[in-house]
Amino acid sequence: MDFRALTHKTLDDVQKAATRVGDTAAKAPAFVRSAALRLTSSGRRRLALEHGALHSQTREPGLTDLTATGVVHIKTTPVTADIAAKDDERKASDKPDAVTTDIPVHWYEVEPESPPSAPANDPVTIVFIHGFTLAGESWYRQFNALRKSHPEARLLTMDLRGHGQTGAVPASLCTVEGAAADALAVIAERAATGKLIVVGHSLGGLIALHMVRAAEESIRRRIAGVVLISTSIDKLAAQGVPQILASPVADAARNAIESSPKEIRKFREAIASLMAPSLAVAVFARRTDYEIIEFHAAMINETPLETFVGYLDDLQDHEEFAAGPRLEGLPGAVLVGTKDDVTPRKQADLIMEKWPDAELVEVDGAGHMLPLEAPDAVNRAIERVLEKVQKRS
Repeated sequence: MDFRALTHKTLDDVQKAATRVGDTAAKAPAFVRSAALRLTSSGRRRLALEHGALHSQTREPGLTDLTATGVVHIKTTPVTADIAAKDDERKASDKPDAVTTDIPVHWYEVEPESPPSAPANDPVTIVFIHGFTLAGESWYRQFNALRKSHPEARLLTMDLRGHGQTGAVPASLCTVEGAAADALAVIAERAATGKLIVVGHSLGGLIALHMVRAAEESIRRRIAGVVLISTSIDKLAAQGVPQILASPVADAARNAIESSPKEIRKFREAIASLMAPSLAVAVFARRTDYEIIEFHAAMINETPLETFVGYLDDLQDHEEFAAGPRLEGLPGAVLVGTKDDVTPRKQADLIMEKWPDAELVEVDGAGHMLPLEAPDAVNRAIERVLEKVQKRS
């Protein structure tokens, strides 16, 4: 493979695709553009040191003061020997075999302060499903607020396959269905009883809808509320960020993961210097603290190349219109920023057509990263849904 030609061609393609995202990056405040430009290889190393590693659990931005953390191991569907051979994110000793692969799904929890003694009054568990190239850490502003306003609720999130501390998996296993299986396994482990409120952001919204539609009846009947943030019930590919990953960039990335580990590392370094800043800047519209922009970019930088490639098909093709009937009668909320170029208002309107019982919350001047960019609006919406669910108990 002519790696140098591939890299230059791909970076050109990514630059053009990032430009097509719209004027969001161009209109971003100067300090945001400055943050993006500083995300060079040396800059990323400095950021990693400054943040004391992204998942330290001791400093913000990020989840802190958790009461429990752990890992749920998931045995996946069969993986061919060919796919296993191409899985170069892991050490050789950790690569999946030709039969199954083990996915160590990391979860993070804030337990209720005063758990009810009677099983019939099990606490409501709020399950947070993060978006593409993010991690459970992205919900830290919700955890901080809700643990104070509603300490009686359990807060539970996880790093979906291919993200965060769960780490890389073969690209073929990065799907909406697979990620939903991760979330359901964590629920079974940590919240086996009691009502559930499922909160999903971006790709996490599609995953939440898939859970509502396809989970086993024992789980589905416990889902008492849903909050969908900056997401879609239709295909995500029509707008925004998926265009950055569209062909020929995706083709080049697919070619790269079929190459040697050395070429993969070179490719990742080359493309991350542009990919992460493009994604990080494009999804914010409001003036946002510099450290949050860095925090968001650090999560993108951490994302394995296999994850970018693996979820691409579902970003382009997956829809969950069939979840509509399952939403009927459920309290919930649909949130969208007025300047969201990834999942704009018309996507929220499609959800509302299928789910008129939900509250539509339009966040003025906000972009796609509402959990980080407009946390108060997100927190209040979750609180309203929680209070409705509690009143029905």
